[in-house]
Amino acid sequence: EPRVVSKPVEDVFLLTGELRTVRFEAVVAPRGEGRLQIRWLAPDGAEVKAGERLVELDPTRTLQTIEERRLRLHQAEIEVESRERQASAETERKRVAVEKAELEAEKARLDEAIPLEYRDPKDRLTLPAQWQQAKAALRKARFEREAYAVSSAADLAAARASLDKARREVAAAELALGSMSLVAPRPGIFLVGNFYRSGPEGPRKLQPGDTVWAGYTIATIPDASEMEVQAALAPADQGRIAAGMPARCILDTYPDRVFEGRVAEVGSIAAEAGGWMSSVQPGFPVRVTLARSDPLMRPGLSVRVEVVRRAWKKALAVPRGAVRFEKNGPLVHRPGG
Repeated sequence: EPRVVSKPVEDVFLLTGELRTVRFEAVVAPRGEGRLQIRWLAPDGAEVKAGERLVELDPTRTLQTIEERRLRLHQAEIEVESRERQASAETERKRVAVEKAELEAEKARLDEAIPLEYRDPKDRLTLPAQWQQAKAALRKARFEREAYAVSSAADLAAARASLDKARREVAAAELALGSMSLVAPRPGIFLVGNFYRSGPEGPRKLQPGDTVWAGYTIATIPDASEMEVQAALAPADQGRIAAGMPARCILDTYPDRVFEGRVAEVGSIAAEAGGWMSSVQPGFPVRVTLARSDPLMRPGLSVRVEVVRRAWKKALAVPRGAVRFEKNGPLVHRPGG
């Protein structure tokens, strides 16, 4: 007959999750090229070698960008050449003007130095005034030459900076053209990224014909040497588990293998079904670290997680059929009433 026994008892909370890698290499769209269309993708889940071709992007837009930037580069070169010629000619004019003012000033100085007894009476007052005017004209000519030297240097520096920028933009576009074919940075399993859409259909895997932004993660190549479990806690169960609790992880494809782990983190923001944050199922994200990884593990494999909230090494276990739940609490029936 059923008996009360003394045995270890655990308070276990069940979660469903999937394996994912702690580290991975991202395959991203080249930066600086705006929107890019995917022309071809390697099969999702394929094992790839380092340097193997993974993604082909449509280069049409990049070719147009190169032509536009080359045109701007040509215009910048013409602008610099024009400003250099203009600056050279104007600098020469300013130099001639200063030399002419120096000659005029020297002539006025010599005239003003003539003794009064040798001057024409009508020039006795005009010669000093002419000397002062010549000196003022010389100072003005020299100031204009120096001011133009500063302003023309600034204009040339700005034009040359625009030219350097145009050259860098052309070089970046030409480099991006060579990046339209993306290769594997390391060997591993090729996992295609998600294409996020608004609406009830939610995210789906990227496929040829989709358009992505520069810098978008098109795929990842995970490092399978260290794995963890990503699960979700239903909103109704919030607070029932916490970080630090031990856990047992059982792969659905290998139910005889048990891997020890620990709850590392329980998120405070719940993800909605189909939302961009939900990787397994809606709810609060839960991250479970594993004490060790195994070659059998593959990213995306489903995992049953047994979170041990509390454990008793020696407890009285009552048969379930002997327990009756009453209004004032559970009652246990024993032989004799």
